[in-house]
Amino acid sequence: MIKTLRNPSRRAGTTTTSADADRWVKLLSAQRLGAESKGRQVARTSEAEDAGMVDIRVAGPGDPKPPSEVFNRLRWGGLFACVDLDAERVARVMQSYDGKQGFVIEQGFEEVWGGPRGLRIPGVTPRAYSFIARKTHLVVPGEVSDRFTYDVTLQADAQDPARYIVRKQIPTAADLVERLKRKHPEAEPADLDARARVLVDEVFPVFLTREARVLSGLQTALPSTYRSRVPRPLRLKKNAAGMVTRLEMQWLRNGGGAISHLEFARQSAELLSVLHDEAGIMHLDLRPDNMVVTPDGVGFIDFGSAAGVAEDLSKNPVLRQLFTQMTRTSQVHRVLNQMMEKGQITNDAIRAVKGRADRGVDTFYLAVQINRPHTNPELERLIDYHPMGEVAKSLEALTAAVLRPKNPDAGAFKTAADLVRGITRIQRKLGE
Repeated sequence: MIKTLRNPSRRAGTTTTSADADRWVKLLSAQRLGAESKGRQVARTSEAEDAGMVDIRVAGPGDPKPPSEVFNRLRWGGLFACVDLDAERVARVMQSYDGKQGFVIEQGFEEVWGGPRGLRIPGVTPRAYSFIARKTHLVVPGEVSDRFTYDVTLQADAQDPARYIVRKQIPTAADLVERLKRKHPEAEPADLDARARVLVDEVFPVFLTREARVLSGLQTALPSTYRSRVPRPLRLKKNAAGMVTRLEMQWLRNGGGAISHLEFARQSAELLSVLHDEAGIMHLDLRPDNMVVTPDGVGFIDFGSAAGVAEDLSKNPVLRQLFTQMTRTSQVHRVLNQMMEKGQITNDAIRAVKGRADRGVDTFYLAVQINRPHTNPELERLIDYHPMGEVAKSLEALTAAVLRPKNPDAGAFKTAADLVRGITRIQRKLGE
């Protein structure tokens, strides 16, 4: 609930120096952000637009920002904190964040006091006004993105309101029709409606049910040190047929301190190797959007396309058809096809997985992605990446050995474990 002040005093026309603004921002951080800012990347909204995403953006006096200027500069779940001497301006800006444009109010309208040692004497002690909002959507509501098919948002946990969880649910047919219209404006309305119905009633429930089952299994199949690096399912909602229509799970939050490029590569390859060889699970959609850097290490999210290493999809005609359609349209397989057509892949072990659900797909795409970790803007400030540095060149050479080995019939890199060994050699060579 938003707390407002009765008849807040307006400080219109009040000007502040840069030093004054910095002081109010520090007071805001101390009095309102508290533990939330510890270990997190914090930056001012006045910072250059191209400076990348952070965990917290702070608007100082005279610099309140609307959601449209903040959304793409915050990681998912990040905070926007505003402090200003003009009470009415703060209240007005706060309303634009109140359940709108992908934000919710985390802490409502409150005073920030400028007295020494927390002294608060109304009419004597200087004060400003503030609020804090959290980014809960992956994309701005109403916008269409190829990245997201389900409705995925952060929600306050009903059982523990102090924490946020991820809620992934099947959209309504009407919502899906609107998304499809924007992607395919030339399509007939009846065709769009029919396609939406099939997705909502048949396809999405199958994959969401599988994802819930996979995530639950990983919490026992993975070694304990790796379990915090994949989402943990919390609660499910099922339809009359027993299929999952909503999945609530642990939020693996991007953020914290940056790690080295080589460490990012090593942790990613190790997690993939453990998924394949100990848990028996293939992710099959290791796009940069599905990789996170958390205080617990590099993690993988969105297991909606996952399958078992030993799973025989051919025995289930429905699954076989769905996975065939998925492999034809997925970003991973599009990149694989394009690179094969250009002659950029000669490794027979990788060429053989074209159009198939195979763990070689994961090995291939991870080898590609570790060379361009900043493709996902959320990771830009979390991975210390230097394209012309020694580490980047060494990893590029490793990727070349994976994709274009000297002997295509006996490529040295066929599995994620092979990738781990290659990265380990680089670490030893460079002394990292």
